[in-house]
Amino acid sequence: MAAPRIADFLNIQRRFLRSAHLERDFRDPSALEGYVVTPQIQQSLDRIAAGLNPKSGQRAWRITGDYGSGKSSFALLLAHLLGGKDSGLPPALRKSLELGKLREHRTRLFPVLITGSREPLAVGVSRSLLKALQENFDGRSRLALIDTLQTALAAPKPQITDNAALAYLQEANAELIARDKADGLLIILDELGKFLEFAALHPDRQDVFFLQQLAETSARSGREPLFTVGLLHQGFTAYSDQLSQPAQKEWEKVAGRFEELLFDQSLHQITHLIASALNLSGYPNGADNKARAAMRSAAALGWFGAAPATTSLVSVAPSLYPLHPTTIPVLAKLFSRFGQNERSLFSFLLSNEPHGLQSFAQQAPRPDAFYRLRSLRLRRRQFRLPAQRSELP
Repeated sequence: MAAPRIADFLNIQRRFLRSAHLERDFRDPSALEGYVVTPQIQQSLDRIAAGLNPKSGQRAWRITGDYGSGKSSFALLLAHLLGGKDSGLPPALRKSLELGKLREHRTRLFPVLITGSREPLAVGVSRSLLKALQENFDGRSRLALIDTLQTALAAPKPQITDNAALAYLQEANAELIARDKADGLLIILDELGKFLEFAALHPDRQDVFFLQQLAETSARSGREPLFTVGLLHQGFTAYSDQLSQPAQKEWEKVAGRFEELLFDQSLHQITHLIASALNLSGYPNGADNKARAAMRSAAALGWFGAAPATTSLVSVAPSLYPLHPTTIPVLAKLFSRFGQNERSLFSFLLSNEPHGLQSFAQQAPRPDAFYRLRSLRLRRRQFRLPAQRSELP
């Protein structure tokens, strides 16, 4: 019989082992298994839900956050909820959501999911619109717009004007509502920065003003709602830093058309996310009391901020085993500064890197066997540093 290991207590949640891919994972609701609805996530959902009011003009959003901060997973959840597909979500996730504001207006939006690429935004939007329509309309209920889009996109390098792309979206929205297929349109632009990079490098082929037109169209969509949500790794205008001053001011003007949601999870929330990722099935007798005492001391010393939620932190401390509570603030700061925020943090915690948590967890479980700061030794390749902005994947 094999000797017991700390690793036997760990039941790693699958969703923390890879990053979310909007288009792929939308077809698999189980991809959100283990998703943690933090207070920030609930507040963001409620803010966006306010736009479902027919009189609301808040229907264009930009979500800004570091690499790995959970933007794509949030957008995936948003697509399911606004698309009326929440019944297929994992039961635990549905139970943790407060859906009162989302259900108040009983609005069902048709998702058009777009992953950024280095091409004109008008072309990317039109291509994803065509794909979404083809997946939802068979030959008997075929839309004339599908043929129009196929013709427009047939060339190796399609030339679609901004006005044409907007017209396609409005026509699709009107037709979907008329056929009772949806109550409106939801456009989610993941990796929006790639489109912005293209626009900055090729202003002759894509004018960023298209985003302003899209935001204004969304704000004025009234009882035929059109929501636009863009996901960015950095501030909107950071992509225009090589342009002229007048051009940069125009980009700032465009950015102002979008309500901003900042994704910056607090240390308290990151701690609970780590506990969810480890998904412990138990711990050695006595380890829980040691963990609580250590967390209480760390919180009192200000390691978790000036006014930490001490009661909540102490209660979750045993679920972090074998992580010692003092490692959490250091790891979070370390990867936020040099890596890719939570994604690199979880990659480090859940991978088999030498001197990482999984390697440490191969030893026998003991109440004092904690992964402490002295256990932390990182090699450069463990940081997975992002490339220069012009080379982002």
